[in-house]
Amino acid sequence: MDGQESGAEGPPQGLFLLFEEGRRPDRGQLLAAIADIPSASVSHDPSLKGEPEGESTANSNPAHSGDWLELLQWGITFDLLGMDPGPGVAVPEIAYRFGCGVNAGPEGAEAIAIVPGPHIADGAHSLPIVRAMLDLGSGLAQGLEGVLAVCWSPARSAMGVGVFSRSVDGWLAGGAFPSLGLAGFAMRDDGTMASEGLAHFIGQELLLDGRLAADPVAATRLGARIIHELVASGRLEEPREFDTTDGALVKLSPVSSGETIKVSPM
Repeated sequence: MDGQESGAEGPPQGLFLLFEEGRRPDRGQLLAAIADIPSASVSHDPSLKGEPEGESTANSNPAHSGDWLELLQWGITFDLLGMDPGPGVAVPEIAYRFGCGVNAGPEGAEAIAIVPGPHIADGAHSLPIVRAMLDLGSGLAQGLEGVLAVCWSPARSAMGVGVFSRSVDGWLAGGAFPSLGLAGFAMRDDGTMASEGLAHFIGQELLLDGRLAADPVAATRLGARIIHELVASGRLEEPREFDTTDGALVKLSPVSSGETIKVSPM
């Protein structure tokens, strides 16, 4: 994924805010936006300690070239990368779009990124960290001018600011997990439908049987409901039944060495 995999150059997987070329926010604009988020604060600013650009005893990742900040949200630290006038971060590959224009993609766009701090990187898949990151991202996306789209790199997805913030705020208030945005669904040549993004949370993706995928809209809704439940319950180790909205049952079965969950009619 354009160098975003763990261990590759570039920022780790996380949340990206896209801007038109030359419109990325600078330090002053970001500090003002952060000040308007009650739960967020700046916990480390290399520019105030006389450190060379991109250098920190806390993080020597090559992604931290140019200007960056360490932010504290809900007691969890995140790194904000790509501030102007330094270089932006690489725009992640986009395969799915939700509520954003077709031109909100890598072509002609620049990005800043919010990624887990280095000492919590191993737990970046955990729900408390994801929830804190998304809440921080929602606040920044709404507080900064000119945000074209919000990208979630584990799912290669892009969302309009309104769609992203409403879905995140709803989830944090006890509503449904934002399955459409933190995951995407694609039809395959054999008539099945596959998810992308669920593996970030439980190490497994969905594969909906062709009989269920014959109606892509209904299949996407079903997949979203299954993802909502699996993100909360965790990795599926044994076959189980799942109730659909019309009262029918489908079967969830781990296949392909457990990396895929096959969804089939009962």
